Amino acid sequence: MTGALTRIAAMALKELRVVLLDRRVLTTLVASPIIQLILFGFATTLEVRNIDIGVVNRDAGIASERLLSATAAVRNVRAVTAYPNERALAVAIERREVIAGLIIPADLSARIARGEPGQVGLLLDGRRVNAAQIVAGYLGEVALQTGTQLRPEAAVATPQIAARHWFNPNLEYRWFTLPGMITLITTVIVLSVSVQAIAREREAGTWDQLMAMPIRSWEILAGKCAPALSVGLFNGALYVLMIPLVSDVPFNGSLGMMLLAVACFSLSVTAIGLCVSSLAQNQQQAFLGGFLVIVPMMLLSGYASPVDSMASWLQPVALIDPLSHMLIICHGLFLKAMPADLVVRQMLPMLAVAVMAFGLANLLLKWRSE
Repeated sequence: MTGALTRIAAMALKELRVVLLDRRVLTTLVASPIIQLILFGFATTLEVRNIDIGVVNRDAGIASERLLSATAAVRNVRAVTAYPNERALAVAIERREVIAGLIIPADLSARIARGEPGQVGLLLDGRRVNAAQIVAGYLGEVALQTGTQLRPEAAVATPQIAARHWFNPNLEYRWFTLPGMITLITTVIVLSVSVQAIAREREAGTWDQLMAMPIRSWEILAGKCAPALSVGLFNGALYVLMIPLVSDVPFNGSLGMMLLAVACFSLSVTAIGLCVSSLAQNQQQAFLGGFLVIVPMMLLSGYASPVDSMASWLQPVALIDPLSHMLIICHGLFLKAMPADLVVRQMLPMLAVAVMAFGLANLLLKWRSE
């Protein structure tokens, strides 16, 4: 066993030397992730702000005046623009000048004054599905409140809900985005290093020399884990320290548990990258193979859409994805001081994926070497 550890350490040192001596690689692995964290963390959001609303108003009564005033007062509404007719409003939506349009009929105030229900037309830009649904919710709430003010006697008494948001009191989207970016960017960086590990040897013509050495295939793989694992740990630790400094996102958990989770996650992603690298003949094939793997991993992680909302047959596949477990750990440790036993429970599937992927990479390496 001592001889195996010596050979693995020698291979690890050789791989680290290759990575650290390449200044271009260092720039890509250190400077680029920091820029990505800042840009993506503050630019990516599913919130709908600065909304432009178009209006075709044929009513000169108090109902339309109250409705438009309430609409303009919504915090996320930037401007309410009047249009002479529906055709002009449709052109504005088509040109993306506005995302929604209100069509107020001429008899709205009169109907409400008579005690009859009033209706207002709403046109939405269906090309922006999520944003359109959120805007429809905003305007629906405005219409309900305006109707209650105009006819308080007709309002149905309902229980008042006092909402309190745990772990993210103001529902700041950055509190969700920035911890999740640790997982996404670490995946990209670690996978980009690990998929080149074996393909680089084949392309440089040194693979046959490596196989002629008295070293087993699993020892080669274990040694080649070192650069990607080191990069993952470095970037993960850097992100955890940077995020509270560059934003108002708190870190409430244990730094030690966070680093341990990053190590397990980096190991699982590295093992997946070695599987891809074992099949590739050159670095171009390895890069394309890594891209083929990383896109499904991100889509199934639960970052863009909840796992519970996916198709039933996809949800078990998502549970195998290391990203889905690391996202739970990142949000848990940053926002609510996730207990150690729950962190370990999420780490176990990542370790299982690492063991299975490492075993598969070993089999592929032996198969390709025969």
